[in-house]
Amino acid sequence: MMRSKVFRKALVFIVSIAMVLSFFVVIKKAPDSAVAATKLGDISFFRPGLTQDSFKNTNDLFAQAVKKAIDTYQKNYGGKIKLVYSDWNNWDTKIITRMAAGDPIDVVFGGSGNFPRFYTKGYLQPINNYVDLKAPYLNLRAMDQIFKYNGKYYLASQYGSNHFWVVLYNKDLMLEEGIDESEMPLALYKKGKWNWDTFVALAKKLTADTNGDGKVDRYGVGCWYPQIFVYSNGVTYVNVDKNGNAKLNFDDPRVQKGLNLAQKGIKEGWMITDWNTTSTGLAQRKIAMYIERWYNYDDQVFNQKVEDEIEVVPIPLGPDNKSKLYPFECDGYGISKGARNPKGAGKFINILLESSQKVCDEPGIKRRPKYLQDFHKQLAKFSFYPGSPDSVLGNLVWDINGALFNAASVSSALAGLKPQAEQAVREANAQPEKPVFRPFKPFTINFDNGKMDMFTILDKTKKTVKLSIVSGKEAIKGKSLKVACDSKKDGEWIDALYTLPSKVKIYGWHDYKISFDVKLLKAPPKPGDTYIYAQIINSNKSGYKSYGWITFKLDKANTVYHVEGTIAGIPDNSTTMGLKIGIHWGTDFVIDNIKVEEVTQ
Repeated sequence: MMRSKVFRKALVFIVSIAMVLSFFVVIKKAPDSAVAATKLGDISFFRPGLTQDSFKNTNDLFAQAVKKAIDTYQKNYGGKIKLVYSDWNNWDTKIITRMAAGDPIDVVFGGSGNFPRFYTKGYLQPINNYVDLKAPYLNLRAMDQIFKYNGKYYLASQYGSNHFWVVLYNKDLMLEEGIDESEMPLALYKKGKWNWDTFVALAKKLTADTNGDGKVDRYGVGCWYPQIFVYSNGVTYVNVDKNGNAKLNFDDPRVQKGLNLAQKGIKEGWMITDWNTTSTGLAQRKIAMYIERWYNYDDQVFNQKVEDEIEVVPIPLGPDNKSKLYPFECDGYGISKGARNPKGAGKFINILLESSQKVCDEPGIKRRPKYLQDFHKQLAKFSFYPGSPDSVLGNLVWDINGALFNAASVSSALAGLKPQAEQAVREANAQPEKPVFRPFKPFTINFDNGKMDMFTILDKTKKTVKLSIVSGKEAIKGKSLKVACDSKKDGEWIDALYTLPSKVKIYGWHDYKISFDVKLLKAPPKPGDTYIYAQIINSNKSGYKSYGWITFKLDKANTVYHVEGTIAGIPDNSTTMGLKIGIHWGTDFVIDNIKVEEVTQ
């Protein structure tokens, strides 16, 4: 009996000890479980122009914000950030390429100029389940307007990326011209008198021939973005509904009124649209007012170090802008459709946006005058994002600007471009095709076999262009292809050669290095302005699209030149693509050793 009691007490003691030990074991294992729960894994990240070298520039606040976000994610969530690189030239093809290759990028850059296309073409997936949409730094007004479809968000944008259009002006110059401060743009805005009429009146008064040679050399306004007058009138070229469907808006009188003002400024001579003049004109006193985004204040004051005092005022709104909406733009980040790690991507997007806001945006904004910061807060309540619906038209937006110079009227300019615009809208509304990635095999073309069947003459209206195989002194080495041509008879530009798709396979969504040797057989007809050029084009039919631009000046006859360059970011995957080679102010030349290789990271 006694032994039994002792045994039971011993058993209770052992069990108690075991429970205590198990408790300590649980306590010990708990941290490991917590750490494991936060491991979200590796993600790929794409922002055009960003490389590891970007992080070495400690003065680049944006790069430092990204670096901090990457470090935070890698430290706290147990995964690595793998950068995907592209420059800014047709950068969005990188997103398509990776999707088509079965390896979608997890976190991708986007902005108001990429929607609704990124949604309608199926590049991105909803972020609602992965991104904290209650974060205080989010720009929800923009996200609701342009990044939300059928109740789902497809891009997250931080408040600091919210940029509005302004007029920067040279206050000292205006004082010198006898304009009282009470009649300057900022004072007029505060009095409620800053509108198109007062803007044009100032522009005309400040336009001048300062050196007396009979030509205008100081313009009242510099504006490389004439469509801003359409937007300041509260309207866009294209309307987009909540499902991403587009409809052309060329017939809206508000559109035509905005373009009429732009055309008036161009033709009457008080506005210049040339980029070189507008971007540096305030510093050089070639323009008195400059239409740009508000952050350009930094460039003018801190970078160009304009000696005159620069003031800033919101863009004047047009008479039909009844809702008093101000044109803005913004950017942010989304998650590719089919991304392998959407959970990690969502967490990184939140970290990145917060870091961008605190490390880059807020310090940058605080450098600007207090009144300008106040404008940013006030006008953000009345923001709209015209670049989003008008991105449907692509480069056609710039064709409209060009037409303003030549067309007799705005209505005739729009009428001439309407068929192309309608086609762009149809393409935007079409169901997305599944991207098909076509692998590229590098190739070299020489003519040692005496054949030239890989090429055809591209522009057959050029009667002097003839192809033949030559050898001996005319050839570069062995046998070469001779292109006979004469710019004196066939004009300044001669699109001579096109590789036949049935013989040579070139596809979009690849980056190419192109090289060849070339020799003029006769003296250049225009020394200093004779050069060979190469592009990739999507067909040899009328209206083909061309990509890239490689040029090389040809100064002497009978001298072999080696031409080399890259063509990247081709947003096209048609099966009729080829290499185009032409000559500007040219004469007979020979070409050989044509090589096309893929540029890889």
